[in-house]
Order: sequence, then structure tokens, then C-alpha cells
Amino acid sequence: MKTEDYTALLDSYDNHFSLAELEIQGPGTIKRMDIGFLRSFLSWRQWHGLPTMISSAWRKGDLKSHGHGMAFDVLLFDQWLESQPSALQHWLLATTWGFNGVGLYFDWSYTNKEGNKVPAIGLHVDGWTGNSRSQRPLRWLRINGQYYYQSLASGLFSCRANQQSITLDNAIMRYAP
Repeated sequence: MKTEDYTALLDSYDNHFSLAELEIQGPGTIKRMDIGFLRSFLSWRQWHGLPTMISSAWRKGDLKSHGHGMAFDVLLFDQWLESQPSALQHWLLATTWGFNGVGLYFDWSYTNKEGNKVPAIGLHVDGWTGNSRSQRPLRWLRINGQYYYQSLASGLFSCRANQQSITLDNAIMRYAP
């Protein structure tokens, strides 16, 4: 696809993003995105209606979802650069859509309109099917740099590094900004 084709694609989804926002890793990187996943992401944004900031898309050298052009890391806002919806709303919006990978990050931040760094909930969404060793759908939380992966059997999130488990509700109560 040519640049004007991507511009027309953005137009068809109500122009919620500029080409520059989608090419956060550099000019021309939108061409590295999987077009089916990109359409799904744009549809998801149109569906939920929340202002959305992209913090990462295709990444050079990433062997997983970002490197396959099938992931976005985002911040959702109910008031642009002022406040975010709840962590639970982030989770429900991403898992209801049916992304193959959803990660909720309790240790992100952003710079607000006043120039202050503010704690934030980050959200990873992807359409990657993964490698043969990873379960999909894959759901995880990142708390203080530690990854907790959800068991599809019990629903608990467990961290291999510290051997601890947590529920989504407990993580939200303890760590959400």
C-alpha cells in the first residue's frame, strides 16, 4: 500500500489517528503493520470512542507481536491527558474485543498538559497468534516490572520470577493509580 492508501484507511475509520501517530517508531513504519490487525485496531478505537495515545507500534528487532506488526501499546483517556478510565474498563475494552494478547501495565506514566509526569495504566493489545509454546489468548499484568500471566483454568495471574499470584481485582485495588 502507498501512503495515500493508509491516509484513506484512516479516513474510513473517522480519522482518530494521524499517520505520524501510527508511525511512532519512525516514518514509513506503518507499512510494517499487518493490515488486518491495523483494521481491527482502528475498528476497536472507533467502537470504544475513548481518546487513545499510541506509545508503541511496530518495533525493529522484536521477535514477538510488535516485530510482526501486530501490536500496539496505548494509553486510554476519558479526558485527554488529564484522566484515564479505570483499569477494569481498560481490561474489559481490550478483552471484549477479543485481541489475542492483552497486557495491563500498572507501572506506566505519561506527561500531562501541565508537563507533570503522572502514573498511568498502560495497555498492550495484539493480534499475534504467538509461537508454538505460548498459549493464546494470552493475558497478563505487569506490576512493578514483574509479569503475571493469567491461567485460563483458574483465572489467577502468576509470576514465575517471584512465585506469587494475584487476581485482577486485587491488582486493581492495590496498584491502579
